[in-house]
Amino acid sequence: MKYCLGLDIGGTKTSIALADSNGTPIVKDSFSTEPKLGAESLVERIKGAYTGLCLKLDITKEQVAFAGVACPGPLDIKRGMIVHIATMGFRNVPIKAMLEKALEMPVHLENDANCAALAESVIGEGKGLDPLVYVTISTGIGSGIIADGKILSGACSSAGELGHLTVEPDGRECPCGKKGCLELYSSGTAIAKDGTAVRGVATETKEVFELARRGDEKLRGIIDNAADKLGLALSSVYHLIDPEVIVLGGSVTKDYADFAEKLEIAMSEYTQPVEGRKINIKISKFQGEQVLLGALIYALQNEK
Repeated sequence: MKYCLGLDIGGTKTSIALADSNGTPIVKDSFSTEPKLGAESLVERIKGAYTGLCLKLDITKEQVAFAGVACPGPLDIKRGMIVHIATMGFRNVPIKAMLEKALEMPVHLENDANCAALAESVIGEGKGLDPLVYVTISTGIGSGIIADGKILSGACSSAGELGHLTVEPDGRECPCGKKGCLELYSSGTAIAKDGTAVRGVATETKEVFELARRGDEKLRGIIDNAADKLGLALSSVYHLIDPEVIVLGGSVTKDYADFAEKLEIAMSEYTQPVEGRKINIKISKFQGEQVLLGALIYALQNEK
């Protein structure tokens, strides 16, 4: 029996799994990414974790045929490069070649949000629905697009950068160099930052939602504004992609019930009415593993 390897490289945590020939994970592990140690260190620790999984499953490395790797972007998929991940300090890293050398197997690299979208399309909330757009709302905001059953990467491997859609012209300054980007208003980081500014004490995202539920009108206003900006961005998704479904995931969606109504109102206001169009928003049922599963699915599709 041949096995395959899945990797989800995140800014905080890296997850790894050995899967069967159908892409179903059998054994998993994870460790702190610690990007400050550099890409070379990360690759060595991935190699160590992989060796450990082989020992746990009692298989040889020759039995593992290939790997699917999900990574934040921007990426250059054609060259197998990390172009620049500002939050990790990685720039122009030939991650595909580095992993292929360390793991001694073919590596299939793809953007993490694209992998999550693929998982939702094949085995998740969007199964059988096409086009599909997956949007993760967490520390930042990212998205992946599935059209005709395939990932839409774009000419520069940069399709789906929804977090940097302008929702407030001449608004807040973004580290990307633009102003008014969506993730400056609707991400978990933005909600926490705005809550902290209102309260005058450090406030986490989940606290903003909790205090708003208790009746804090100022914090409720932050959530409503985040939902309104998200609705504006998702209306643009409908205008450009005309998806059959948008699947939302990420930590902020745990409190979806607290902003669903405002989001629906915003989307109704901003989205052009089209005969037969139904705004279809679903919440991911995966518990954070959709990126890893998508990486495995992506690798399997590209090995066929």
